[in-house]
Amino acid sequence: MLRAYTHFYLLWKLLLQLKKVQKHFTYKILLMMILLMLVTSVFAQKHREELREKLSESYTFIKENPQEAVKRSSDAYNMIKDIDDDYIKVIGLSGLGYVSYKVRDYESAYLNFTSALELYESLDTTDYQSYLSILQHLGMVHSKFSNYDSSIEYRKRSLKVAKDYNDKFPELAKEKGAKRLLNDIPYFLAVEYEKKGAHQTAGKMLMRLWEEAEDKEDIVTHARVLNKLGVIKKKNGEYREALEYFGLIVAEKEVSKKYKAMAYHNLAETYMVQGNYGKAESFYLNALDFKKEIGNARSTFITYQGLGELAYRKGNMLEAIKHWETGLSIFDKVEGEPGLYSIYNSLQLAYMDIDIEKAKTFNQTHMQLNDFYVRNQSLQREDDADKREALSMLIDKQRQKRIDAAQRADFIRQFWPVFLGVALLVLFSMILGVRYYMALKANKLLTSNQLKMQEAQAGSDTSEKAED
Repeated sequence: MLRAYTHFYLLWKLLLQLKKVQKHFTYKILLMMILLMLVTSVFAQKHREELREKLSESYTFIKENPQEAVKRSSDAYNMIKDIDDDYIKVIGLSGLGYVSYKVRDYESAYLNFTSALELYESLDTTDYQSYLSILQHLGMVHSKFSNYDSSIEYRKRSLKVAKDYNDKFPELAKEKGAKRLLNDIPYFLAVEYEKKGAHQTAGKMLMRLWEEAEDKEDIVTHARVLNKLGVIKKKNGEYREALEYFGLIVAEKEVSKKYKAMAYHNLAETYMVQGNYGKAESFYLNALDFKKEIGNARSTFITYQGLGELAYRKGNMLEAIKHWETGLSIFDKVEGEPGLYSIYNSLQLAYMDIDIEKAKTFNQTHMQLNDFYVRNQSLQREDDADKREALSMLIDKQRQKRIDAAQRADFIRQFWPVFLGVALLVLFSMILGVRYYMALKANKLLTSNQLKMQEAQAGSDTSEKAED
């Protein structure tokens, strides 16, 4: 509304100037044009506010009633789709895309956000918040379908926009949470590079983020990076190092429950693959307690999936089935997650000797999902294992540098009184040496002058005797 009145004021000033300069100009026509523009601007702003309100209402249904969220967001968009205002359509399409993404309908999310981006880039309006949301969600959608090159491209673009936003409007960017993106986006870029198989690039980015997070005391990025480094070590079979990284997160008091839950889950997985089922179960239950408290259905499902795998390895099929089916009752959107639908294969294996018909049903579901995602998945590098090992070596090298630097700093802190004493002794010795040298030089000069004076006196006495 304020923007509309501003436009009206500027146009009114222009009209007054035109009235003075061009008497033949039709004053009434110009006045009608200005009033029409003002009314149009006011109505456009009203439509935008109504749309945002409707979309916000739809977001509240995402967790409890996803179908209702989709319906309400669609109704909100249909309300404005015939309005001749491309900017309001950008807002509507972005809202549709957001709801689609949250309910795991990634194909619809891709279509909606792509349409929103095309419209936005055709406008002469700058809305950093909408632009960042569109670019980031497109990066996330492409990642879901393992299209990592496109995901990386969108994340790079979003980082560039975030930097521009923070440079031009630092206070507003901070208020809207865009300042945080300067740390978040580089981390997710590193993750995409690691998924793609570009392990050296990912490793360098992660190590740089680790150092920056410690310098800035950024607890969130620090926990994220440690968790990712631990996952890389676990994938590479270096379980002792993986446990160290996950343990650092658990030991940090200021880390949020979300990252502690992730660390406990990863500790459990690492102990499970090592065959230490007792510790694995204990850490899985710790992770489950945190996740239930947080209320993240997807994350809770993943831990139930791990508990089921643990029971399956122990040979307890009924307990495994119980955990897996409990997980599915909490989060039933695994079809939209390539990394999660393997639970159907696990269930068909567990039911094989218990209920053959259920086993067939789960096997059929798994095969259908597998065929779909294999078609959509980008090709993986054959030398991925070698690259991951190189990344692990890079992490170890960088970590050893940090350890050496810390040890040197500790050594200096521990023995600084000795170093200070030695330094003062050396300095005192140098001062005494210089003073001794100067005194010796002065004494030598004095002796030389005295000898010259004696010689001169002797010469004078000789001259006086000759005259006599």
